[in-house]
Amino acid sequence: MAIFNVTPRGVERGELSRLFHEGQAAILNEDERIPRLFRSVLDWLGLIKGNATDEQSPFEMNLLDLARNHREGDMQAGDMLRFVPTSFGHVARKFVVCPSAIDQSLRAFPDAFYLQDGRVPVPRNILEWSWNLMSEIFRSALSNHANTLAYAVGVDVLIYPTSLAEIHKLHTLLADSGGFWSQLGHRIDASKANAAGIFDTKVIRDLFAMASLIPGIKNFAQMLNNRMLVSSEKYVPEDYQIIGNPHADGTKYITGLVGCRDNVHTQIFCKKRWIPLPVTAATLAVFPAHKMTSFGNILATRHRVLLRNHPGNESTVKRNITLSLSIVDRPTAAG
Repeated sequence: MAIFNVTPRGVERGELSRLFHEGQAAILNEDERIPRLFRSVLDWLGLIKGNATDEQSPFEMNLLDLARNHREGDMQAGDMLRFVPTSFGHVARKFVVCPSAIDQSLRAFPDAFYLQDGRVPVPRNILEWSWNLMSEIFRSALSNHANTLAYAVGVDVLIYPTSLAEIHKLHTLLADSGGFWSQLGHRIDASKANAAGIFDTKVIRDLFAMASLIPGIKNFAQMLNNRMLVSSEKYVPEDYQIIGNPHADGTKYITGLVGCRDNVHTQIFCKKRWIPLPVTAATLAVFPAHKMTSFGNILATRHRVLLRNHPGNESTVKRNITLSLSIVDRPTAAG
């Protein structure tokens, strides 16, 4: 069995340690903190339909605010637009929660985000629920080891596109915003993201991307790549598009997902096949990440994110929102 169900009582008894040795993921049910936390995050960011006002539009709607909240070179905190041309894109708000080195009170880093003319602090209840929930999960998975690590809880709010057409429009917007070399870089990134088989390895991936730009060679290279794609981890059913390539979270110990998603799906890799991972607004899907491999026979779970294209009216598709909670090393910038 790859995916197990667990209750708060099971977490308290340390069952996650056993489950992570036997399977790839666990679904935490019957914990009221999960839907409360998710709704509080949506409410804070103006993402609950009908709650947004002129003073608080949904956070991803203001490009200037996103830029002001972005932290250069920091992939763990701040606002960001992640994008690989023709493959995927999402808007994210990220912060890290950990105890203060001074008085052990919970702090967020950053502790506030720009919203138009002011800065809006991270609500206290979001800090407490995120920290308490993930700390209990970490202790359940590692027993005594969790108490000896200087860890933090990463909180990421991810908003994905709702259609392939949106990804292409985003590609066009960003490509037309730059010059020739910027557009060339976009095309190279797109080819690297689509590389499969032997082409999807270090160095060769870059060579394949460059070959995909050369007339007379690109068609042959694409033909070979398409043949390898059928038997690779990147193969998907018709009407699906990969918007998160197969990977294991490299900088995390544990990842937990809550979500309100219409046509975005997460899959985990088990016994040479991809199986769906249930992600809902009332449960927490948790799985071990790369840094857990140093604590005994626990394997990191490979996963990918897919977008399904609706054949009908795209205007009926709802937002795809994921709240990702994770255990990470305590950042030095947090004090």
